[in-house]
Amino acid sequence: MKQILLIIISCLLGQISFAQSDSVYLSIDSKLISEIQIITPYNENGTRENYTHFKYRYWLGETDTVSMIIVENTEIAKSKKKKIEYQKYGACDSIINKIKNSSYYWKMRSNIDKVARQEIGYGNNEFNNLKNSENNRLKDFSEKCRDQFKIDVSKLKDQLLNEIQRIKEGKIDRFNRLRSNPESIDSTSINSFLETFDLCETDLKSLELIILQNTTDFLTSIDKLSDSDFFSFTLKLDDFSEDSNISKMKETLKESEQRSKRKKKIIRKIKKAKG
Repeated sequence: MKQILLIIISCLLGQISFAQSDSVYLSIDSKLISEIQIITPYNENGTRENYTHFKYRYWLGETDTVSMIIVENTEIAKSKKKKIEYQKYGACDSIINKIKNSSYYWKMRSNIDKVARQEIGYGNNEFNNLKNSENNRLKDFSEKCRDQFKIDVSKLKDQLLNEIQRIKEGKIDRFNRLRSNPESIDSTSINSFLETFDLCETDLKSLELIILQNTTDFLTSIDKLSDSDFFSFTLKLDDFSEDSNISKMKETLKESEQRSKRKKKIIRKIKKAKG
């Protein structure tokens, strides 16, 4: 009877220790792309976050629920040859913070890049210089707990989104000026446009206006680009929207009497976005 009572008490104590949220369990499988597990206990179960580490960055993958029995045993067979070993850490230990915060930060950066690619173009130098400046890079991932770190990330995210919106509005204003005053499309405005032209809907609409309104100066400006700049330019010509007049642009370029060594390549590259 005494033995049964001891077993019951041990089980209860075990459940109480699992319920504490100030500790987590960490497993690291080191290799070229390291696999990492962080388990946060919640009663008899735990939330397992699966991370990978590659080129100094952590990325959160699948999150699932596991039985805390795997921690109680400290080792569990992952395969016949490989076992996972867990070590207990404080929930805000520097190594835990580093993994979670790095992952959260780079996820935010990835999402911001997707927005930038859609709204102003992925290669926008003005935005990328701001994003990658020393003042706007959160690098000390290990110092703060994740909830505190999220506040810093949220502030940076808002700043970057505001900058994307500011640049987008500038591109829209430029398009509206070109559309309302096509006579202003001269060599100076075309050269200025090409300096900041990127793969986004607004810039492609502006480019269509430029080609249709002043083909001669457009081709002259294109021929003045360096080989690398011209190559970058052509990479952005196969994503025009469905309402773009591709045939008219190509016909206008073909009919132009302006000599250009690059005209034929531009005509070949102008395409609508792939469905």
